[in-house]
Amino acid sequence: MISQSAWLRRHVTRVANAEGLTHANVLRLAGEHGDCAVLEFHPHFIDRSMEVFFVRVSIVPGPLWAWVHREGWEIAQHWPPTSSVPMVQWELIPPAEVAYEPGADMPSRDYWAYGARIHPDDCARAMVRMLREETLPEMRRLLDREQLLAEVRAPSPWIRRRRPPGWAEVLLNVDRVSPAELELLLERVERDYPVADEFIAWARRQSGDWAARI
Repeated sequence: MISQSAWLRRHVTRVANAEGLTHANVLRLAGEHGDCAVLEFHPHFIDRSMEVFFVRVSIVPGPLWAWVHREGWEIAQHWPPTSSVPMVQWELIPPAEVAYEPGADMPSRDYWAYGARIHPDDCARAMVRMLREETLPEMRRLLDREQLLAEVRAPSPWIRRRRPPGWAEVLLNVDRVSPAELELLLERVERDYPVADEFIAWARRQSGDWAARI
């Protein structure tokens, strides 16, 4: 049975590269302002006769990456964004014919598989079709910050929101608006978080730094 790493190289990486994604340990699609969409394949070792895995997409705006790594930003700014700090995130749900447990409830329903009863090429065709027709267009859509903010405010059923709307609005605008405009956004930041005051102070510094550069 073909290993997942070889399967990815044969069937997925080529398509992803042609669509503009870069490949290291994960696939990344770059947007503006340091924003990034991250596509990851995670093996799930539950069946020796099959390769079982799930596929996750994370949208990571540049300012969110900077906020989370604020204490070591001089170093962290050179790291590629990862799915550890998404603004929104979702899993790719496989068609029933290439699902490990097509009748299972979530989260087991999002396990893709090939091996004993599913041919690797069938799984690859389903994956490539989903990437081209659904996932990559959605990744590109959500690299538009206005579209991403709308999704945070009213998430689609399959998308998990990882930041509250007020924080998201600040993060998606802190490097684009004037300090005066930022103050209006900061009024809507949810304060019932332990680091809310620190976040507000950080956003003010970021906005001032950005304004000084233009």
